[in-house]
Amino acid sequence: MPRYQTFFLPECHADTALVRFIIPEPLLSIHEKGCSEVAKSMLSPKADDYRLIGIVDNDKKLNIHCKGFFGTFETVSQYERLTLKKHPIKDQYIIIVDKAVETFLLWNAEAVGMAVSQYGFDTSPKKFGLQLKTPTIETDPSYLQLLNDLYQHQAPGLLTLESLLHGFIEGTP
Repeated sequence: MPRYQTFFLPECHADTALVRFIIPEPLLSIHEKGCSEVAKSMLSPKADDYRLIGIVDNDKKLNIHCKGFFGTFETVSQYERLTLKKHPIKDQYIIIVDKAVETFLLWNAEAVGMAVSQYGFDTSPKKFGLQLKTPTIETDPSYLQLLNDLYQHQAPGLLTLESLLHGFIEGTP
């Protein structure tokens, strides 16, 4: 059993939908607007009352946008285009997703022989990323079907992310 209540802090709408696909309890994930908001939530005075797990893209300017906060986190593991890092003192973690969620999803689709284009999405990472930026992506039937089909085809990154998220819920990162 976890020592604290666990909350996931995904930084974008596509990440929020992904987390909620894996952990369907919407009250456990709090949508943030960018990595700087994830960092801000983790730095808040109330943060010590919870186990917080930020989910952020591997943005080239991650430390700049977040004022170096995530630079203090230490790498725990790295596999399937996901990096898990832990705060050296607090019960806080970040999961860094590939370069971005779109490249993570494209890689997973390729790994299981699927094409995102069959769901109406562009295969160019840049254009696919733009399609994922809208708030409506969280409830987009095509996006949710893509996530479901990737999961059903046992896409390695989705299975790894599922293992990580459920581990936090169960109290073991």
